Amino acid sequence: MTNPDLTVLMAVYNQQTHVARAITSILTQTLRDVDFLIVDDGSTDATPDILARHAAAESRIRLLTLPQNGGLAAALQAGLAATDATFVARMDSDDISCPERLAIQLATLRGSRLDILGAGQTRGPRGLLDIWPALSLDHGTIIATLPRRNVLAHPSVMFRRAVIGAAGGYDPRFKLAQDYDLWLRLIGQARFGNLGRKLVVSPTNCTRASGPANRQRHTVFSVTAATNHFLRARALTPLDPSGPVDILGLALAALVRQSTRAEAQDIIRHAIRLVRYASPAPPVTAEIRDAICEKANLHARMKWRAYALGPLTSAPVLSG
Repeated sequence: MTNPDLTVLMAVYNQQTHVARAITSILTQTLRDVDFLIVDDGSTDATPDILARHAAAESRIRLLTLPQNGGLAAALQAGLAATDATFVARMDSDDISCPERLAIQLATLRGSRLDILGAGQTRGPRGLLDIWPALSLDHGTIIATLPRRNVLAHPSVMFRRAVIGAAGGYDPRFKLAQDYDLWLRLIGQARFGNLGRKLVVSPTNCTRASGPANRQRHTVFSVTAATNHFLRARALTPLDPSGPVDILGLALAALVRQSTRAEAQDIIRHAIRLVRYASPAPPVTAEIRDAICEKANLHARMKWRAYALGPLTSAPVLSG
C-alpha cells in the first residue's frame, strides 16, 4: 500500500485476552486498503507479543509502543501524531467491527460534508443488546443533545483528522470521557453525523471504562467535560478534570443559578449525576440542591427524589 487515505487507530493496554479478535475484525474488513496503527500504551501482560506476531504477518499493521501507560487520550494523541491520513477510524482493543464498517463509513464521509461519523454499537457476541442505538442521526440533533449526554459511540467513530487536530485533539488529562470532552469542544467547529446501523459489537465479558466498576470516576470526568462546555460558553476558565469534586460541584451550582430555565435543565442533569455517583461534601450537595430548587421544573424535582437525594426544599420552584 502507498499512502492509504484511512488510518484505523487502536490503543491497547493489557488486552491479551481480546486484542487478537479485535485485530482480526479490522484485517478482514471488506475495505482492505487501510493503515492499521496500533498504539501499545505500556502493556505489561502478553499483549506486546501478540501485537508483534500480528505485525510480522501483516504489512498493513504499524506498531507504536509507548514506554509507559499514560491513558487512552494520551495514546490516541500519539497515534494521531503518527499518521497523515485524511480519515481516522477509532477502534477499541476489546471490540469487534462488522466486516463492512469501514467501507460504509468512509463512503459516507467522502460523499458528505460531515467531519465526525458514528454508528450504532451493540453488546454480546450476537449483538443483541443495544448500547448506542444511534438515535441522534443528524448534525442539528446531535449538537443540541451533546450538552446533555454523549450520543456518539467512541469505538464506532470515523473522522477527518485535520478537524480533530485543529481543535487540539484529545486532552490527556481526561483519563475517562475523553471523547465526550472532544465532541463538546468541537461544537461549532465540526459537522456530526450518526449512521442508523449497528457496526460495532462489544462482547459482554469485556470491562467497559464507563461500567459500574468505574462509575464514580467516569461520572467526574464526564460531568467535568459538560461543565467545561458551559464555562467556555461564558468565556470562563474550564476546570482541571483531576481537580476536587467539590470545586466541580460548586461550579455546577453557580452555572445552574446563572443559566436560563431552558439551559438549566441540561446543567441540572449533570449536577444530579454528580451528587448521585460522586458524593460531593454535604455543604456542596446542599449548595447544588438550593441552586436546583431555584430553577428546577417538575421533571428535575421528581428525578432528584427518585434517586433518594432527599427533598429539594419547600421554596417556590420555577416551572419551565
